[in-house]
Amino acid sequence: MRTLICLLSVFLIVGKIHSQGRYYKAQMHCHTTNSDGNYTPQELVEKYKNSGYEIIMITDHNYLTLSREVNVPGVLVIQSEEITFGRHWNGFFLYEEIIPTENYTCQEAIDAVRLQGGLIQLNHYRKGLFSPASWAADAADILAFDDGPDFLEIWNTGTELTQTNDDKSVWDSVLTAGKIVWGSATDDFHASTLEYLEYNKGWNMIWLDSLCPLNVYNSLKEGKFYASTGVEISRYEVSDGGTYKEIFIESPNAQKIAFWGPNHQKLIEFNSNTATFILSNLDYVRAELTKSGFLGTNTQYAWTQPVFLHQQSTTEFAKNNVENLSIYPNPAKNVIFIKDSSNKITSISVFNNTGICVYKNYDITNDISFISTRNWTSGVYSIVIEYENKSILSKNISIIN
Repeated sequence: MRTLICLLSVFLIVGKIHSQGRYYKAQMHCHTTNSDGNYTPQELVEKYKNSGYEIIMITDHNYLTLSREVNVPGVLVIQSEEITFGRHWNGFFLYEEIIPTENYTCQEAIDAVRLQGGLIQLNHYRKGLFSPASWAADAADILAFDDGPDFLEIWNTGTELTQTNDDKSVWDSVLTAGKIVWGSATDDFHASTLEYLEYNKGWNMIWLDSLCPLNVYNSLKEGKFYASTGVEISRYEVSDGGTYKEIFIESPNAQKIAFWGPNHQKLIEFNSNTATFILSNLDYVRAELTKSGFLGTNTQYAWTQPVFLHQQSTTEFAKNNVENLSIYPNPAKNVIFIKDSSNKITSISVFNNTGICVYKNYDITNDISFISTRNWTSGVYSIVIEYENKSILSKNISIIN
C-alpha cells in the first residue's frame, strides 16, 4: 500500500491501563430547541443521562449551544455545532459559532474548525433514497479534503431508518488509500412522535482515565473509542510484537466478530464473543461485532477503529520522545517556551481548564517555539503537542499573570 498520509496512534490497552480507566458513553450528534430539536439543552442532556451517557456533544445547526446552558451533574457537555450548508459537518471543542457563507465549501468548514483547535466529523455522507444528493461523498471526495475529517459518521440512526446498513466500503476505501479517519456512530437525534426510533440507537464508547475535556479530546484524536449500536466490548487489547500486532477482543453480547482489511476485504469471521487476530502482512485491520435480534431483525453492531501494522502506540511514543521535549518555565508568566530536539512537531495547542482551545499553531518551523500568555488568566493550562505521525504528548503548565 502507498505510504500512509498520516499515522494516528493505536491505543494499547493492557491490564494496568484497565485498572486506571474505563469506557464512557458519548453522544456526538443531537439537536435542541436552539435549532430544530424538541428538547431544551438542559432537557436533552438530562434525557441522555437517564440512558447512561456521560459525554454529550450538542450539535445544533449553525448554532453553538454553550456548555453553560446546561447543568447536569455527571455529564460533560462539549461545545459543538453542526455546520450546515450543502454538506453537514460536526465541529467539536469550539468556542465560536461558525456561520457558513454563500457557496461555502467543505474545506472552509474544516479550516474554520481547525482555526479553533477543534475536531471535525463528516456526517451522513452516503447516498440514500431519501437523503439529499448533496450530502453524498465518496472516497475520492474525502481523500481530497486537506487536514480532515477526523471522523466519518459510519452509522447515523436517522439515515439508517430509511436505508439499508452501510457496508463501510467508503471507510475502507479511504483507509486503503492511506488517509486515516476514525468511524463514529450517532443518533442525530431531533425528537418526534417516533422518537423511540431515533433516540439512543447509535453512540461511541470513549476510553478515558478520567472525565475531563482534554482527555476526551485526546482520546477522540487518537482513536481510543469504539462505535456501537448495542454491542459492547468488555476487553480490547493490542499487543505489539515488533513484526506483528496481536489483537484480542471480548464482548458480553456479540455473536460474531469479523475482521476487515484493505480494499474492504472480510479477512475472517468468528462465531463467538471472543476473537484473536494476528496482524502481520496487511497495513491495517478493523473489527466488526454483531448481534442478531429475533429472526435476524434489529441487528446490533460495534466497530473498533483500525489498527495499523507499522505504527507506534501512544504509550511507546511518549516513552521514547518525552526526553526530547522541554516546556518552560513552569509556572510561567507572560511567555512559554517549547523546545523539542527531534524537530518533528507539526502543531501546538493550549487548552484552558474548561477544554477551550486558547492557542493553536500549525506553522512549526524551528525546534524552539514561544507562546505569549500576557492576556491569559491565571490557572492551569494543558499543552498538547502533535508530531508528524499524529502521536500526541500533553503536559500541564501553570500560568501566573
